[in-house]
Amino acid sequence: MRQLVLPRSYQGGPHLELEGKESQYLTKVLRLKRGQQILGRDTEGRKYLLTLIEITSHSCILSCQQVEQNMQVQTTDALPSYQGPYPNLVLLQCLCKGRKEEQIFRQATEIGAATLALVSSRYCVTDLSDKKEKAVHARFERLEIQIKEALQQSGSPVPTQLVSQVLDLQDVPSWWADRGLAIFFHQSTRSESQKTLTSLLEAHPIEKPVCVLIGPEGGFSDEECTFLEQSGFYPVVLKTNILRSETAGVYALSAIQVLLTETYNNKPVHLSQ
Repeated sequence: MRQLVLPRSYQGGPHLELEGKESQYLTKVLRLKRGQQILGRDTEGRKYLLTLIEITSHSCILSCQQVEQNMQVQTTDALPSYQGPYPNLVLLQCLCKGRKEEQIFRQATEIGAATLALVSSRYCVTDLSDKKEKAVHARFERLEIQIKEALQQSGSPVPTQLVSQVLDLQDVPSWWADRGLAIFFHQSTRSESQKTLTSLLEAHPIEKPVCVLIGPEGGFSDEECTFLEQSGFYPVVLKTNILRSETAGVYALSAIQVLLTETYNNKPVHLSQ
């Protein structure tokens, strides 16, 4: 089901007033009427049952009732949705030309990625190091907007978070700090011992993070690949057609999500004696 991502300023009160675009989203896009309900989530992922109680020309007022995370909520929007569990997916996307990153992060949010970050590597065409702070800030604001809209339209229960700075590739291993499985995708085989995506995920717990690193349009250099391998990142070749940078991340996240969720949901249940 679709949902409303609550403003960061919301502190859990019984009522919430929305103005401008947020109000129009409910009353014009979703066409909610007085008394109708929608699911709300705050930036921490807490769930609220929101009831529209007043509409004006420029704003609307909602009553807010927090509900338990595992509780099923019946709202006016009854579109079916998967209730989880979701893998803990982290997408590190090297900088792309134009506004491709907005498309990538929007789709990654719809899939259910938990964390998204931009990375600067050798062959990135885009270089933000010489950009003014205002321009970089505007770039991240656009990404935040895409993430919020994707959360609302897809109904994803995963509170996708955007890392608020561009990570240098050399700093990625220390940022990741061995939190879980780390994979980078490369256009050619790196070694005879290279593992498949299936074998890497075969015994991986669904709740443990998986880091997916996607290179820029020019790919990674051999030196960067060696550095990543020495830092504990596994190289993987996607057995498909040559994929654009803006396609590879979405393809990889989808494949990982399917492998982990199918394995989890098909586990045999052992009853205690």
